[in-house]
Amino acid sequence: MENQLERIKSKLIERLRENSDGEEVTLETLPIEKITEFENKYQIKLPQGLVDFYTKVSNGVVFDEDICHLESFENWYFDEKLINTDFNIENDVTYDGYLDISDYSFLYCGTIELMDLGCGEKYNIVVKGKHYGEIIGVYEIYLEITNKNFLDWIEGCIDHKDENVP
Repeated sequence: MENQLERIKSKLIERLRENSDGEEVTLETLPIEKITEFENKYQIKLPQGLVDFYTKVSNGVVFDEDICHLESFENWYFDEKLINTDFNIENDVTYDGYLDISDYSFLYCGTIELMDLGCGEKYNIVVKGKHYGEIIGVYEIYLEITNKNFLDWIEGCIDHKDENVP
């Protein structure tokens, strides 16, 4: 995992340099104590790859100004009432086909939103349930379980291998 973290950090710095107009690129990390406080407060264990990225690589990152950014820890979106409820969706679904509901709160059962691309497109990480540690893509009326852990997903974003992330 350490090799992957170093590779991700190098790629991230290089990608940010491409968009920096010659400005120095610095990455700020999150103190592990913040993660520990969060885990204790919500009685959950965050996926190790997520923790390692935020504490050893960067506390969020802006890839493309206002369009695409990985939220900093302080700006994670989640539902405090649902974070300890298992994310129980087994497969990719169209919301209308999942349940006859008008409330899509089930998307926030056991998940934290890490990236919002706008227009109803976002990426969440599962922190409770069968798909623990995996990234889910939420696209307007469709949910995709990527089967990717955080580090593989974020490396794909940096490498432009995820068609939904600029």
